[in-house]
Amino acid sequence: MRTHLRKPKNSDRGNILLVDKGVGLDLQNEPQRRAPRQLIEAERMSAIGRMACSISHDMRHSLTAIYANAEFLGGDDICASERADLLLGIQEAVLAMTERIDSLLRFGSSGRESPLVRARVSMVVEKAVAAVKFHPDGRNVSITVDELPPAKAVMDVRNLESAIYNLLLNACQAATRSSHVPEVKVHLTEVDEQICITISDNGPGIPASVRRTLFDPFVTAGKPNGTGLGLTLARRVAEEHGGSVCVEKSNRERTVFTLSLTKNRFLLLEDLKSGRAGFEICGNRSANCS
Repeated sequence: MRTHLRKPKNSDRGNILLVDKGVGLDLQNEPQRRAPRQLIEAERMSAIGRMACSISHDMRHSLTAIYANAEFLGGDDICASERADLLLGIQEAVLAMTERIDSLLRFGSSGRESPLVRARVSMVVEKAVAAVKFHPDGRNVSITVDELPPAKAVMDVRNLESAIYNLLLNACQAATRSSHVPEVKVHLTEVDEQICITISDNGPGIPASVRRTLFDPFVTAGKPNGTGLGLTLARRVAEEHGGSVCVEKSNRERTVFTLSLTKNRFLLLEDLKSGRAGFEICGNRSANCS
């Protein structure tokens, strides 16, 4: 239905002849709807800029180490053990650069690129554990994985594995600062539609100064080589899967993180989009998986 409007007296807005009521309301509300999205995007791009500056400094340091080690490798008077140490230094520097670049790319990504599949969560956990064991900070840590139930979920395998990997790597790095033999334990539980992956370490605990901002970008909890994006990305992936990441406890003897996800989160979203679902999803509510 169209409505004729007269130009108000003392108005400088020009002549409005015909206005569609529905369209008019949409046009008025559109800037309000766009504003939060634009603000979030601006904050994300600002964070990416800060991260790029940090990465450029760290990469310069890594490249300097690689160049120096390569020069030493060119010498004729080094023994086999020294050559192996120099090669290991190059490998670790390249790994550090790769991780920083990967973190920046994942943080800057605005959407999911990997396909969704229905798979066993235990398979993803096992792959993440295997990857961490190859990392320099995970080689000397005892990682114990409890018997994993055959729970399945619809998931982005690549992103979920990355999230679990980040939590495991943090746990290994914390465990290496323990006064005891460093150890990390992994446990998986299934309660109704929720699956929880619990990762604990025997490190010295999370510093009180960063507990409130632990999941914010660039908070590294004192790690000299950390990007400060691991927990941020893990939380984002968990939320995309209808779950969350939280600290169950942290003291001088043990720190426990739990990542939860909903088994059929993405299927439910597709049903809602297509109008097939007869119910509503009310936020990211996690079951008690303890």
